[in-house]
Parts: sequence; structure tokens; C-alpha cells
Amino acid sequence: MKNKKVLLVITVCLLLGCSSNSNNSNSKTSILPSREIDYRFTVDDLGDDVDFHTELQRNYIDDEDYENLPSQANAVTENSIPNAITLSWDCDIGSDDYVVTIGEKDDFTDAKEYEVSGKKELSLYNLKIGTRYYWTVKEKDSDIMSPTGTFSTYEKGPRNLNIPGMTNCRDIGGYETSNGGKVRQDLIFRTGNSDKITDAGKKVLNDFGMKTEIDLRDSGYKTSSPVGSHINYLVYKMAYDDYSNYLERNCESAKSTMKVFANEDNYPIFYHCRIGTDRTGFMTYLLLGLLGVDKEDIYRDYLFSNFGVIENARSLHGSDVNNVQLYYEAIDAFPGETLQEHVYNFLISIGMTAEELDEIIRINVEGGKEIEVLEDQKPLVVDADHLGHSSGFSSKSYKHSYAQTTVKYFELNKNSGSYIEASIVTDADVNVAIYCYMYAATASLDIRARDAFELNIDGENVVVTAKTFSELHCRNTEGIYVAGRIAETLLYEGQHILKLTNIAGGTNSNALGANVAAIIIIPLEEAYISLD
Repeated sequence: MKNKKVLLVITVCLLLGCSSNSNNSNSKTSILPSREIDYRFTVDDLGDDVDFHTELQRNYIDDEDYENLPSQANAVTENSIPNAITLSWDCDIGSDDYVVTIGEKDDFTDAKEYEVSGKKELSLYNLKIGTRYYWTVKEKDSDIMSPTGTFSTYEKGPRNLNIPGMTNCRDIGGYETSNGGKVRQDLIFRTGNSDKITDAGKKVLNDFGMKTEIDLRDSGYKTSSPVGSHINYLVYKMAYDDYSNYLERNCESAKSTMKVFANEDNYPIFYHCRIGTDRTGFMTYLLLGLLGVDKEDIYRDYLFSNFGVIENARSLHGSDVNNVQLYYEAIDAFPGETLQEHVYNFLISIGMTAEELDEIIRINVEGGKEIEVLEDQKPLVVDADHLGHSSGFSSKSYKHSYAQTTVKYFELNKNSGSYIEASIVTDADVNVAIYCYMYAATASLDIRARDAFELNIDGENVVVTAKTFSELHCRNTEGIYVAGRIAETLLYEGQHILKLTNIAGGTNSNALGANVAAIIIIPLEEAYISLD
């Protein structure tokens, strides 16, 4: 649409902030003084669906095939930066100095001001997607102002950003969620590293009100954030340098990182690894999945990294360390009908609490109905404080070699016959999935779960999976452990005794019954289960 010069007529009621469309106009004061409208000002009518994406970006975003990346998105040319949106105006006053005020509310209680000298236009980067804006302009040394202009931005993401000195930057907000809401913008940002951020880039992040930087790289590149000493700089280093996948090696780092998002005081947050694609992509999958964003939007957000300078192109069908399908499939193995439920239950299995996950959703999702299905599918985690045990049982701490945090786990004696057990209660007949969350103590994981454990409920043996622990994503890589589903069974209403016994024996080098972190029981249908 071509810009049109229009004269906007505004009522006195709107100018004073009493429009019925104003939000929270009583709680904040407009930064605009009582003002006189000068109709010698005219402002450009930008209209609706104003887009800051470049033509290359927009063509990809609108393509139904999210894997159909343009050849220019080659991972070595900088194509990730958006266009600016330019506001322009005319006036017959003769002034060269102006102040432009722009906000999302028509009473300007949330507005920002920009000074402009020597020209009659203002170019703005990093506006939100799918958002209506209101703006006005005045002479710098006068309260005489233009009529109010308005426009809306194109609704489809990603909301890619221009942060000088950084590449591959975007807000993960703006996406629709499965419960009918939207992920809030201006709260969580994924980026490339911040090592070479310029002063202009620092200003951008500080204008966002950034509070926290999370660095996911392997070793100490920095000890503080280059954005400023006021930034809480956290390092939760993730491994990526072998043929294992990000999930198998990085559960503790992922848990530590997700806990940061459960504290509202930490926001806004930006997180990155070296180029903001692989380890950053893994965390984005967990975050967007937890918030209820569908897979297609998450896949497109991941593949959009190819527009940045990331050295090598990424796809959904990579190999070795770039094979994202490995963690997609592992997470999908957890119970639930939606990706959100799969991710929720996976995060519970690695040590997040339901309260923390609910808080992340509350902070970051606006609108939509309450999530009900998750309430009935929150797993029961049987931990060290609730397990009965044989004489071979002991509680220890294990120093995690990557996350540098202490994890409590149980030692199930390697001697055949040692066991751990728990008493649980269910309020209805319910099918459950049983997971074993462990520190895999041996190098080889070719042994099948049914050859390592015997699972018994109320004196009856339950069929344990014939998959190897590698297939269950319990691979031992530098001492990382992941939950693996070992059985499914029906629990009748009432009390039950669950017993897990090591049957491999100490003479077997694959005796994986040695170090068990938790037993996780996840209802596959509506029911309430608890510890007796």
C-alpha cells in the first residue's frame, strides 16, 4: 500500500485519554501534556499490516512449506536483520526540531519519546508483531502537536530484531498458543552471542529493560555481561561436541536454565550459545513447546537461524550434533496428547516442579483458556525422601560434570536382589507410564531394561521394556542422565506397592541398577495419584 497524506480529526475526549479503548488509563499518566492540536501538521497513514520483514524474510514466512528456505538464507550472509518502519509527517510551521511520541495505548500512558532534528521522519526498528501503535509529533519547544496517527504491524512471526554487533536475534513472543492465547512479547529473546555487541546494540537491549543474560556455551568466554554490570549474567553451559544429542547431555543445564524463567523478577531475559542456533534452539524448543506453540511455528523459528551468520546451514534432518530430530523424538515419547504436554512431562522428569512450569506459562502467555489437561497429567515423582529400600540402598550426591550442581540420587546396590520401593495411591483406575530417572554408571548401554530391572506392583511382575537404555535416551555421555520409560501398566483405584529390583548383578558390567535418581509415574488419563 502506498502511503497517503491524511488529516486525522480527533475528539477532545480521545485527546484527554478518556476513550473507551484506553487500557489502564487510570493507573498511569500520559507523558503528553495538555495539548493543542495544530492541523498544519499532517501525518502519514501507514494503514494495517505494516511489515518490517524484508521481502526475502516475508516470502519465507508466508510460504506454507517451512522447510523451503530461500537460497539466500545460506547461513553465511547476514539476512536476519529486519527493515525499519518509517513514520513521516509534514507541517508548515518551519521548525526543524521535533519530538515523536509512540505507544500501544491511545492515551499514550505507555509511550516512548524520540527526538528528531533536521528532517520530518523517524525510522524505528524492533516494533512488535501483530500490534497496533499510536503516534503523534510536536515541535520540540512547544506543546502544539499533530493529530494522532495509528497503524498496525503484520501479525506473523518470527519477530526478528536489529541489535548492532549481534546476529540471529529474535523475540520468541507473538506466537499463538494451543489454548487460544499468545506468547507475550518483550520478555524472552534468543540471540547469537553478545561478545561483539556495539554501544548501539547495548542501548537496544537496555531500552528493552533487559535484566538477565544466560550463556549456554561450554567454557568461560566471559565473567560478566558486556551489556552492563546491571545485567545478571548466568552461565549454564551445554555440551554439543559429540554425536549425542542436546537432550541427553544437557538435562541439568536445561533444568537450571528453565528455573530462571520461573522467576518473574528475572525478566526480560536473553539467552544464547555461540551462534544462537543449536543449544539455543534446544532451549527454545522447550520454552515454546511448554508455552503451547505448535511444532510448525517452532520449526520455522529454528530454521530462521539460516538467515543469520551461523557458518553452516541447519535443517530439520541434520546429522551428528545437528540432528534435532533426536530430542524431538525423545520428548514426544513422554505422555500427552499435545507437544505442550510432552514437554511439560519431560521437564517434570528432569527435576522441574509443576509450580515452576505453571509460573513460566502464567508469565509468558496472555489470553486463552486455563490449561486443564495438564493438571490431571502432572507426574508423581518418587524421590529419595519417599522411597523404602533394602540394606543396599543409600543416598548420595553426585557432582555433575557439566552443570556443576549437586544432584541427589539413590544407589541401588549392584548385587542382584537389591531394590527400592514406594507406596502410592490412586483415586481411580488409571493407566500409567513408569519412568526411571537415573545416573547411568556404565559406559556401555547395550543392555535392555528388562535385563537390568524387575518391576513388581502388588506382588505381580510388570512387563519392562525390551529397549536398550540407549534407545530409552538414557545414554551415558560424560555422566549425563535422562528419564527413560521402562513400563506401562494399569493401576486400580486404591493403594499399591511399587518395587524396582536390580536383576543384572554386580558381575555384569551393564548393571544399570546402580544409581537411580527418581521413579516417575505419569497418568495417561485423568486421575490423581499420590504417595501414601
